Amino acid sequence: MKKSLRALEATASTSLMLSKYFLALGSVWGWWLSILGYTLTSFFNVAIKLRAVAGIVAGLAVLSAYGLYKWTYHISGLQLFDWIVIITSFALSIILIVREVKTKRPYWIFQTVATIAFAFAFIALGMKMEIGWYALLIGHINNTYLYYKKEAYIISFMQIVSIVIVLVKIF
Repeated sequence: MKKSLRALEATASTSLMLSKYFLALGSVWGWWLSILGYTLTSFFNVAIKLRAVAGIVAGLAVLSAYGLYKWTYHISGLQLFDWIVIITSFALSIILIVREVKTKRPYWIFQTVATIAFAFAFIALGMKMEIGWYALLIGHINNTYLYYKKEAYIISFMQIVSIVIVLVKIF
């Protein structure tokens, strides 16, 4: 992989790993780092030809921004907009999944798990619901394998570090 691509991978994965750390501490910086990390990761996924994942990750950047909004204004419970986000995320996920299955591309199952786990996690964490941490755990375990198979070793390693941070937060 080219040096510039490795630098993008390292910056994105470090930002995402640190976002979990700051979210675990209850710091708003976790949301900002999440937005940055997912935006950079989306560009990285386009570069390594994981286009469906890139779309999902771009959506996670938006969900992180929404989580930041809910976190900042102490909004709890499901509001009308939450239902719109959930239904839209679900519909887009189904479209991406069907598209991937039709093209018979590898990794569609992993992309599906990532979509569902991370979308749920950020909605739940935005409402300060502990179950979001379990969804993050599932998403990171899933992504460790996915990125390892795509030879994105830095992101794969940072997924493992994120798993440790999530486990510490849970226990």
